[in-house]
Amino acid sequence: MPPKKPSGAEFKKLRKEREEKERPLGINLRNWLSTSTSSDHRSSDQINFENIPSSSTSSTVITFNQNITSFITDNSETEPELLEPISNSHIDFSDPAKWPLVNDKTRVAIVEYGFNHNYYNDLSNYIFPEDNDGRHFSSKWLYKSLPNGEKIRRKWLVYSCSTDKIFCYPCVLFSKCRVSAFTDTTNGYCDWKHLNPNISVHENTNAHRQCYIEWIELENRIKKGKTIDDDFQKVIKVEKQKWRDILKVVIDVILYCARNNLALRGKSGIIGENNCGIFLNTIELISHYHPLLAEHISTVKSKKGSISYFSPKIQNEVINLMGEKVRNEIISKIKDAKYFSIIFDCTPDLSHKEQMSQIIRYLEVIDNQCCIKESFIDFIVSKEKTGHGLATEIMNKIQSDGLNIENCRGQGFDNGANMAGQYNGVQSKLIQINEWARFIPCAAHSLNLVGLHATETSPCMITFFGTVQRIFTFFSGSTTRWDKLLTVIKITLKAHCETRWSSKKHAVSALCKNIKDIYIVLQNISNDPSCNNDTVSGATVLLKQITFKFLCLLHIWNDILSSIDKINCSLQSKNISIDTAYKIIKGLVNIIKNLRNSGIASYVEVAKHIAVELDLETDFPEKRKTKKKRMVSELAEDEGHSINSKREFEREFNAVMDSIIVQMEWRYKKMEEVSSDFEFLSGHFLYHQSDDIIKKYASDLAIKYSKDLDGTELVSELLCFKHQASSLFSDLNSASPLDLINVIHSNSLKDIYPNIEIALRIFLTLPVTVASCERSFSKLKIIKNYLRSTLGQERLTNLGILSIEFETSNSISYEDIIDDFAATKARKIKF
Repeated sequence: MPPKKPSGAEFKKLRKEREEKERPLGINLRNWLSTSTSSDHRSSDQINFENIPSSSTSSTVITFNQNITSFITDNSETEPELLEPISNSHIDFSDPAKWPLVNDKTRVAIVEYGFNHNYYNDLSNYIFPEDNDGRHFSSKWLYKSLPNGEKIRRKWLVYSCSTDKIFCYPCVLFSKCRVSAFTDTTNGYCDWKHLNPNISVHENTNAHRQCYIEWIELENRIKKGKTIDDDFQKVIKVEKQKWRDILKVVIDVILYCARNNLALRGKSGIIGENNCGIFLNTIELISHYHPLLAEHISTVKSKKGSISYFSPKIQNEVINLMGEKVRNEIISKIKDAKYFSIIFDCTPDLSHKEQMSQIIRYLEVIDNQCCIKESFIDFIVSKEKTGHGLATEIMNKIQSDGLNIENCRGQGFDNGANMAGQYNGVQSKLIQINEWARFIPCAAHSLNLVGLHATETSPCMITFFGTVQRIFTFFSGSTTRWDKLLTVIKITLKAHCETRWSSKKHAVSALCKNIKDIYIVLQNISNDPSCNNDTVSGATVLLKQITFKFLCLLHIWNDILSSIDKINCSLQSKNISIDTAYKIIKGLVNIIKNLRNSGIASYVEVAKHIAVELDLETDFPEKRKTKKKRMVSELAEDEGHSINSKREFEREFNAVMDSIIVQMEWRYKKMEEVSSDFEFLSGHFLYHQSDDIIKKYASDLAIKYSKDLDGTELVSELLCFKHQASSLFSDLNSASPLDLINVIHSNSLKDIYPNIEIALRIFLTLPVTVASCERSFSKLKIIKNYLRSTLGQERLTNLGILSIEFETSNSISYEDIIDDFAATKARKIKF
């Protein structure tokens, strides 16, 4: 009966046991192959590199570490983990007991490193351990006494602190046989009782003298560059430079694609084929003017599996290295600045993930000039919706960046309840951790909400913006109608939405400038027999909605939204400070108040002029009189309530203006508080206010920021600075806080005004808007578009930082990236 076939589980168990038994054999075999087969291959024969065929250099990959070299012949494009050559950084040159197996590689590395001449001084005060007999090594043995009484150093003698043994430096390196304990790196010499005769016996042997001579000769040859493999090292250097030059091109092309938000890969991953992508096509284009790259591409095409460093895996590695380097550079600047503010905002991407953008605001000093920076750090996939969950994610990210939350002085978020909530929002959770991290609502979001609420104050206003949108929809819904419109107007119509801050202004402005031509086009379409019924009826309905009242509202909203949009664009600047932002907000409030006080008379006149040209009614339509409902017992008839259309329009106009004024005064209270706290840190305040008022403001601020400021010193510094400022500024009255801190740094006054400098630094660090987050979302939508919706998160965030922080990415050192690239893992090519 044939033996029973083992089951699948039993077969796997037997195979696992067999692999466990064979693994040590494989390790020993690799160790044997990775080391030199002989401890000494010295030869006086010179290598003639001119006789080496040229084809051999393209098929042989050279692995090296400084002067240590080895050959690996392998054409695989994949990069398995290889046995690393012996690295100088892993050798403890001061302790022979820790030296690796001595062969040509280690011998050259140790001799090239050189003998530590401070070795004797280091051991002069060293307390040597005693053995069981109470004996120990003494530093006197490091010197040899001559018959004439002189002493000379024993350069060959090395003491191992780790093993309490001594070794002969040249004999360990050059001796062919280990007959003496002085030459044995495993055991060493530690017989202190018999050291007196044995040390002299060893140093007088011919073998020792020969090893000593070989040591000195090799040391001299290395210094003069006359080693046997000197020519070979030159070839290695050329090969090394070749690969570095190729990798520079690869890095440059990847950086170019990243900065311009271009997709690197195509359908094919083979260079030269159709649809191989922008990266490979650009590499091939550059090769037309780069002979070394052209030769490399030719080799890659002709030999399947050749190392190219063009693969997607290498692209990701380089992108990650560059992104991480830019990120580390920014974080380093933030740490140098100490104080910073955090700005976060969220948006969904095309793969339906909630992406949270991280921006850090800080003050950077460059050549004694301060500038406000808002730097992008990361896109983070957020899985939380509550204030507590989002605060935890933000805290974890700040800690992973190596930033100290105690140095955070400001928070900038939008006006959402989960972010700005007074009790359960992110800002309240972070204030519980750091009470000095003051929350300031986004000024741009607040201004957008002011305008949005104003457009919804009455049905009349809602109807107006609905008509504006319907006019755009009517023309944009048909290419024929759009072409007819473009023949008569220069500025195209725009749509508006609630989230885009400037969309309503652009929509109203375009319509206001072209209302006459648009009305004429609508009339032509309504009377055109070639148009279908839907088109004619749509044009007729729009003509009925363009009335005298519509024309008045069009010009009113054009002025209101134009004023708001100018302020909105100013608020979105990266380097705007809170004092400047609050000044322009107050200016906008004054503009709206003036418009309210001026009334509707000027707008009515403009609307009448246009209405006459378009043959429309030139007055507001009269409404019917409404009668009050009589009670059952009432017999008298009353006249009813007379409603004047013009007065009703004025009431609606005033409601809009009042809504804007009230909303702005309410929404910018936080900004007003912060601006008031730091108000005294401006040239205008110092110039006009008395010393007592300055003392009061400075003392109040020092109490709020007791961790950062000394109140007494701050008052003293301000009073002194006030009197010195006249010689530092040509016009102190117009000096901003940024001007003050720049003067302090440019004149090296930080040492005598440290509290003023700290207060200014904190103030300028406080955030104004989250516009930088919104700009990063624009980059996010460009990078992760519908064709790249499966883009990985790490690649996305690194491409994002290379594109957004393009100034920092442009300053990256190629040499550093190549070194980092070579250090990430064992590579076939050593750069």
